[in-house]
Amino acid sequence: MKEVLITILSLLLVYGFLREYTVAKILIVVAGAAAGYAIFRLPRRSIEAMKYPLIVISFMVTVLFFFYPRLAIPEAARMAVVFVSFYAFILYLTGMEEKGQDLFKEITALSILFFSSGFNLYITGKLVLMISFAATLILFLFIIGRYRIIPFIAAYACFTAFMAYRQGAGLTGSGLTGLAEINRYILLGSAFALLVTSFALVMKKSSFSTMLPFFGFLYVAMDILFVAGVRFSTGLLYQPVLFIAILTPLAGTMLKTERGKS
Repeated sequence: MKEVLITILSLLLVYGFLREYTVAKILIVVAGAAAGYAIFRLPRRSIEAMKYPLIVISFMVTVLFFFYPRLAIPEAARMAVVFVSFYAFILYLTGMEEKGQDLFKEITALSILFFSSGFNLYITGKLVLMISFAATLILFLFIIGRYRIIPFIAAYACFTAFMAYRQGAGLTGSGLTGLAEINRYILLGSAFALLVTSFALVMKKSSFSTMLPFFGFLYVAMDILFVAGVRFSTGLLYQPVLFIAILTPLAGTMLKTERGKS
C-alpha cells in the first residue's frame, strides 16, 4: 500500500511540474519511470557503490574544467555535469552517518566535494543551483546533529551566492511563467508529503537507503520553495530533464526501502 502511495505522490509531483504536455516530455517521464523501476530492482549495495565512480567522475570534470575553462559544452552535457556533481555529493553525504568519521575528516571531505561541485557548476553557468542545495545541506546537517560542520557550509554558501552574483546570475525574478495555482499547490503538497514519508522512514530505521531519499526530497522541497515561493530565477523546476533525473533515483530507492529489499 505504501509503495502505491509513493508512486502516486511521485507522479503527482511530476504532474504538477509539467505545465504543458508534449511528446518529448511524455517520453522523458516514461524514461524516468523505467529508470526508477530499474533502481528499485538493484541491490542496495549496488546503489551505495555508485558514489565512488560518481565522485571520481565529478573530480575528473573539475580537473578538465580547470585546464579548459572555456570548453564549449552543450546543454545536455551541462545537465549531466549538474547531476553527477550533486549525486556524488548526496551519495557521500547520506552514507556519512554510518561511517562515523571524526569531525576533521568530515569537514575536509564535504569541503572538497562542495568546492568540486561548485566549480563544476560555475563553469557550466549553473552555480546558482548550489544555493538551494547548500541551504538543504545546512538543514540536513542540523537534523542529523552535525552542528559543528554547519558554520563551514554556511560560509561556503555565502561565497557561492557572491560568486553567482559576480557571474551575472540574477537570484530572484518573476518566477515560473505558466504555472497555474493548482499546479503550485500540487507541487508543494506532493513534495511535502514525500518529504514527510521519507522522514518517517529515517525515524523508523536510519540507514543509507532511508537517508538518500530523505535528503533528496528535502532538496526537491527546498528547490520548489525557493522557485515557487521566493521566486528564484533558476532551479530544478526550470529544467524538466534535470528535475526528473534528480527525482528518479529518490523514488526508486524509497520504493526499495518499503519493499524491504537489500
